[in-house]
Amino acid sequence: MNKELPGIILTGASGFIGKHFIEASAKNYRLFCLARRSQNEAGIPRHENIRWSQVDVGDFSNLQEVVQSVNRYGGADFVVHLAGYYDFTMKDRPEYKYTNVIGTRNVLKLAQYLNIKRFIFASSLAACKFGKDPRQMLDEQSPVDANYPYANTKREAEELIINYSAIFPYTILRLAAVYSDWCEYPPLFAFLNTWFSTKWNARIIGGKGTTSITYIHISDLIKLMHTIINNSDTLPQKTLFCASPSGTISHNELFEAATRYYYGHPVKPLRIPKAIALPGVAVRTFLGDLFGTKPFERPWMIKYLDKKLVVDSSYTTSTLGWEPSPRNDLKRRLLFLIENMKNHSVEWNVRNETQMLRAAPRFNIQAYELLLKNRELVINKMLDFINLKENVDYFPDYRKMDPMVLKWYITMLYQLIATSIKIGDRILIRKYIQAVAFRRFKEGFSVSEPVDFLTNFEHLILAELNIDPNAKEIRNLLFSSVSISIQMCIDEMEESFEVFESQSEEIAKITDTGTSFQNVGNLKQIISNLEDTFFGSIEQDLSQDLSVIKEQI
Repeated sequence: MNKELPGIILTGASGFIGKHFIEASAKNYRLFCLARRSQNEAGIPRHENIRWSQVDVGDFSNLQEVVQSVNRYGGADFVVHLAGYYDFTMKDRPEYKYTNVIGTRNVLKLAQYLNIKRFIFASSLAACKFGKDPRQMLDEQSPVDANYPYANTKREAEELIINYSAIFPYTILRLAAVYSDWCEYPPLFAFLNTWFSTKWNARIIGGKGTTSITYIHISDLIKLMHTIINNSDTLPQKTLFCASPSGTISHNELFEAATRYYYGHPVKPLRIPKAIALPGVAVRTFLGDLFGTKPFERPWMIKYLDKKLVVDSSYTTSTLGWEPSPRNDLKRRLLFLIENMKNHSVEWNVRNETQMLRAAPRFNIQAYELLLKNRELVINKMLDFINLKENVDYFPDYRKMDPMVLKWYITMLYQLIATSIKIGDRILIRKYIQAVAFRRFKEGFSVSEPVDFLTNFEHLILAELNIDPNAKEIRNLLFSSVSISIQMCIDEMEESFEVFESQSEEIAKITDTGTSFQNVGNLKQIISNLEDTFFGSIEQDLSQDLSVIKEQI
């Protein structure tokens, strides 16, 4: 990382806004990215200025190591807190409190340990009450007064941030509906999919069609965030901005613009009164529950028909010297969305269907923590098992190894299994086994000995996890993940030995492969890298080791 660049801790890094922020920021900032998903799962390319940590902000124990890692890589100047939970059921799920409130409190505690210049928090204009009168505008002074689970937790989160204002400056950003040229905003995606279909409801608009909100293009939002970061020193200690253009856009306006771009002429909508729309949506929801094909529309949405969220963001634009680009007005930008929808339908659907899944499962992080908790116990039991007198015929060559070296080899394998489950990628295990298989073959091991080792290692791991009460909820999935990883190791080991045996004469001539797995110090360093909150992938190192082996064979 270039330690001369400002450092930013970014939560929710694998989300829609987070990914765009990373893409626009990696060249000019050091980014410490926190997310539930791995960097590979999130589709974020590796970059010298990105350090990725797969953590859950709702669990502070996950974040304690972040402080040390951030300081190790030059410290952080800003926190951009994007992590949040929202779904379209309107049910008061525990995830709201866990992520939006507890998660925010934990990130604030994290920031408290770092000498940051500003805490930037993504709130939402949707957490404010809608009105029927277009003259009833929302601005930077409006309260977060809507009464539903998401709004309630956003209000609590804002209050938490205000309480930390004596420790560091903050900026609360209340976001409009954020979209891109690929849409990626679920309600708008549902509208366009319906309006451009041949379905019976393709022309239907609920109510009078005056339901309206504001939309902001992702590029304008990123520019706003950069403006706040770059001008942080001149901003007041406490700031609240509307990340939105002024005004609003109604369903009537959207329908007219969308159909005009798609068909070449506007289509006349069929407006359904609220009294008819409500039972219609209720019946469709019931049938969806019955047959497993739920419509996007929910009965709770009907109460928002013909209500308006009108924004006055003049204070934000005048204070920051920022305003949304006129070409990013949604009614104008729909042309780009429709072109992508028509010409790149597969990517369009993948991007938008991904946005429907708001919360990544925490299994991988839970599994990783459980494996780390049991690591020392399993490793010591494996060492004892190898050295049992009755196992002398099974592990003759392992027993000849230096005990300390053997321990670190076992630790390395265990850590790789845990890490592969955490990041959802087993490529590191495969490369490690390929490199280690070569060393074992050169040392005179028969293939049965490492296979017996791996088989018994699996049994020991599962035995310890089976009696761990904290593993109860995820036991089946955890057992499966461990077993699949071990099976891959066995298959890779057997396949490698077959290759080496077919080239035994060439391999006999190789005296030193130059691999990283030469001594305890190298093994410790690799394990340390895997344990690091912002661990760098050792895939490149392993690839280099394998390329040396292949060159010499």
